[in-house]
Amino acid sequence: QEPPSGIQKTTTETLPFSSLYATHGLIGNSTFVISRTGPPTPPELANPNLLQIVRLNCTDLEVNTLVWKCLGYRFDPAKKKWTNDECFPNWKAKYPNPPDLINMQRIYSKEIDEPSLRSNQALVRSIPMEYKQSLKKYLKPLGFPGYKLAGLTPNKTRRAQCTNWLLFYRENLFGKSVEQLREERRVKKEKERLEEERRKAEGKDEEWKPPVTEVF
Repeated sequence: QEPPSGIQKTTTETLPFSSLYATHGLIGNSTFVISRTGPPTPPELANPNLLQIVRLNCTDLEVNTLVWKCLGYRFDPAKKKWTNDECFPNWKAKYPNPPDLINMQRIYSKEIDEPSLRSNQALVRSIPMEYKQSLKKYLKPLGFPGYKLAGLTPNKTRRAQCTNWLLFYRENLFGKSVEQLREERRVKKEKERLEEERRKAEGKDEEWKPPVTEVF
């Protein structure tokens, strides 16, 4: 796939196979709203902007950068490095450095791809079942019908998964402290416990729910 229009050519040091790409690769040179510095912003998380991810109108680095910011990584422009001081605790424990969630090299041998695949899977596991269809809910009204199975690629799949997580983040995590999120989780689990007790009292089978590994 060719880079979106407006993306400038980069030097060898800032191509996807370089260790400097995450900090020096060009971003923000197209219509996709993204800044490497600062926390995520409402314009970056707006539906029309997220739509560009699944329509392949932004680079893999731009997708990674937005997810990294939402996970709590912050770019230090003076030191030219990503920091994790504001990362969600559970995620930071597993990924102290921002992982490549897309596989920006697009080389899918096990040796190169597995770290990217595993980190993407960890991101997906943090989304509760009731939010797995966020793409359909928020982006289908904007004209995104989903990908056809015949044309599906690892890159498209991971872009869709990252976008779904970003929608979940925007609707449920954005702007909240870890303490707030943990209290909301406690209240939710208490409601689920009471609901399960009611089901048992009525002689109904236990309702199975897939496990969720939350980032916080």
